[in-house]
Amino acid sequence: MTRFASASLPRRLTAAAMSLSLLAPAVAAADSQHHHHHKDKDKKPPATQPAEAAPEAAPTPTPTPTPASPAPPSNGDPGAALPEKGKAPTDDELAKNKAMQERPWATGVSDADQQAALKAFAEGNSLIHDALFVKAAEKYREALGHWKHPAIYYNLALALVNLDKPVDMYDALEKAMAYGEAPLDEDKFNRAKGYKILVEGQLAHVELTCDQPGAKVFLDGQELFTAPGKFEGLVVTGEHQVIAKGEGFAPTQLSQKLGAHETMRLNLKLFTDEELTREKRVMPNWIPYAAGGFGLVMLGVGGLMQQQANSTMKTYDAEIALCSQSTTSHGCDMASSPQYADKKHSAETKQNVAIVGYAVGGAAVAAAIVLYIVNRPEQYRIDPFAEKAEPAVSVAPVIGPDSGGFAATVHF
Repeated sequence: MTRFASASLPRRLTAAAMSLSLLAPAVAAADSQHHHHHKDKDKKPPATQPAEAAPEAAPTPTPTPTPASPAPPSNGDPGAALPEKGKAPTDDELAKNKAMQERPWATGVSDADQQAALKAFAEGNSLIHDALFVKAAEKYREALGHWKHPAIYYNLALALVNLDKPVDMYDALEKAMAYGEAPLDEDKFNRAKGYKILVEGQLAHVELTCDQPGAKVFLDGQELFTAPGKFEGLVVTGEHQVIAKGEGFAPTQLSQKLGAHETMRLNLKLFTDEELTREKRVMPNWIPYAAGGFGLVMLGVGGLMQQQANSTMKTYDAEIALCSQSTTSHGCDMASSPQYADKKHSAETKQNVAIVGYAVGGAAVAAAIVLYIVNRPEQYRIDPFAEKAEPAVSVAPVIGPDSGGFAATVHF
């Protein structure tokens, strides 16, 4: 977790925390008044006597939570605390209801829970006085399990700042200030407001939603909820990783760096492997096939020309043999019979064309095989959350003192 950027906050809060004194006498005083009702608004609980004197320059300790008037009967019947019909309420009943209205943080808290909270609270103060912040925080949380008194939340916040837990500290300060100055005092309330402002400078806001049923959403490795659902909360500033996982889907993973007071809003969507997989090739897929087809055609032309050349040559040989038999010299005069020379020339030409056809066709087929191998598809995954490309044309209104219109921007 990122530590506080401001060193002044821990020093100021540590001074306040170290000024807390032992509150065991206050617990005893509170316990002695455990069965008395509050009959007067201005009546104050016995003053706390510290076990050790705090440094003069340090802030005064948090007021000890004072026990409330006895809670309604444990059966939970609201009417049990009301006077019977036809009878005027007694002074005790009026005092009890008045005390409950003046101290709403004590409503519904039994005497036993109040005394248990005061005991744990005093132990926490003793621990924080000795700089045992982890154990002090545990004791304050134990006290809050019995009584969620704002003063206990305030002291918990002082312990948490030394444990580098700004999110938990912010939550404790908010609850400490929930009822205003009354449960603390003006000085402590103003300090809480100042601490809260300092802590806010170390926090950012996160809003995550996911609608894929059954998907689990994690923030920095901690599971938040199972979709469909939503999470809103605070995090410390810095880099944060969000992951959504669902059966049959590829994990969605996003990282974002947050500054103070910034908000990260994400609607997480899950995709299958098929939806995220694409193929790319070096060239259009038709090129190797076109080259192969051309090669086969040229081989076919070469074969056809070879066949015609052979046929023409056979005809030429037959005519030469016949001519030789018809003369006494057993030979043919090529000069007097030009048709024989033409046939021979035609056969030789066709033979040459056939050779060229074989050569070109063979080369084209070989090239097609190479291109097919080179052009085999390569699979890759796309980022479904990548920013969309800027539009080719953007239009914006333009307003001047004497005219108006639109300006178009073209992106190349």
